[in-house]
Amino acid sequence: MKINNNHQSTQRQLMDRNQLLSIFTLVGSVISMLHLQPAIAIGVAASQPVEQQIARQTTKKSPTATPRSAREYYNRAMSRYRNGERVGAIADFDRAIELQPNFVDAYNNRGIIKGLNGDSVGAIADYSRAVALNPRFFEAYANRGFARLSVGDKASAMADLQVASEIQPNDPQVAIGKGIIMAQTGNNQGAIASYDRAIQLRPQSGDAYYNRGLAKLDLGDRQGAIADFDRATQLRPNYANAYNSRGKAKALTGDARGAIADYNRAIQLDPKRSTAYFNRAVAKNSIGDRAGAVSDYNRVAQLAPNDALSYFNRAVALAESGQRSAAIADYTKAIALDPQLAEAYNNRGIIYFTMGNRPAAIADYTQVIRLKPDYAVAYLNRGIAFYSSEEYDKAVVDYDRAIALQPNNAEIYFNRGVTKARLKQHQQALDDFNTAIRLQPNNALAYSNRGLLYAQLQATPAATADLQTAAKLFKAQNNPAGYDSVMRNLARIK
Repeated sequence: MKINNNHQSTQRQLMDRNQLLSIFTLVGSVISMLHLQPAIAIGVAASQPVEQQIARQTTKKSPTATPRSAREYYNRAMSRYRNGERVGAIADFDRAIELQPNFVDAYNNRGIIKGLNGDSVGAIADYSRAVALNPRFFEAYANRGFARLSVGDKASAMADLQVASEIQPNDPQVAIGKGIIMAQTGNNQGAIASYDRAIQLRPQSGDAYYNRGLAKLDLGDRQGAIADFDRATQLRPNYANAYNSRGKAKALTGDARGAIADYNRAIQLDPKRSTAYFNRAVAKNSIGDRAGAVSDYNRVAQLAPNDALSYFNRAVALAESGQRSAAIADYTKAIALDPQLAEAYNNRGIIYFTMGNRPAAIADYTQVIRLKPDYAVAYLNRGIAFYSSEEYDKAVVDYDRAIALQPNNAEIYFNRGVTKARLKQHQQALDDFNTAIRLQPNNALAYSNRGLLYAQLQATPAATADLQTAAKLFKAQNNPAGYDSVMRNLARIK
């Protein structure tokens, strides 16, 4: 008898997303800045910088060499910022505030630079002081909203952006920010409405189209997402994020080669974009380019050495190309980086099993079950390993659990039927083969094994009928080895 070893490989895809973190408009200047922090996540809306041309309390007076007043320190801080001297700029804003404690623009601008330096908490404190001094300060509310979003406080971020939009109802960037928060909290329909508003206010906003495309993609509207990404790349031909995300959308529609072309463009624009290499590797693997996929995963490992999924997916490609030892090493690395990655244990167990290391395979499947008690495939695979180790009773227990989780999986009934036959539980074995055939009428192995069991029970007509059906199915499925085996068994029982 033959067992159909249903080992499952799992592959995950990620797209490149960037969180829009702040408007960061330096008041007293026409300079506008945004700080972006890459995030690898599915379903999180994002944006590239959107320029804001806002000036407050602008002065034409050049900063003096030795400032004396709060205004002079403020002006020198602005000049230092423009020259890239952030530390000196903060020091001058500090001095300006010491001399004039109600200098609202100094608080806002110091908050901006703190945010650029990664000090979101300090930035929020400065924005809070600015809005306390001027409750109608649009930029400070907007900046605090994005700073709060950067630390994960979505509710407070939305509250700030709502106040900002009440002060300036026609600001497209705030509309984008509100859409981002909605998308991050699962309200993609609301996010799309907010992006629609941003597009209405600024039809040339590539960021609004890009973000709306992400929301549509999360809702399963792949063609709508592609159309938005198309528009984003038309408006901004060097928009690497849009090419990368459009590639993901194309891949989901089955256009792997179109996806690869978009990933190529994203990588050309940003050679250090690890997620574009990751996504391109997934697409290459889907069209059978294992070597190309491994090469891209190698690049991901260089750019993002702590990305467990890149090692996991490289292992899938290595295993499919027959490099089992290398695949085991990558699964092991993925597990070290993410001990909760159950699929890595499962796939490593499959390779151990195919290499004849049944104890290691069983240990890995057991770990999968600890992590995911409802993972039917792990019970099936461990049952196969127990069967192969002649631990038939343990195999049956695992198949029982797998069937409880997946009652319509023909493979599990088939394997339990084989095991029941080994245990001489003939009627139960027949029942399982019957169920497997009902669920999967073209299962040649099920007909073959049921025929052999009928032969053991000396039910020759039934055995002959099943073996003949199995032979026809094997032939139709272009399985000469299976066909030849069945024909030899037919000759024996005749």
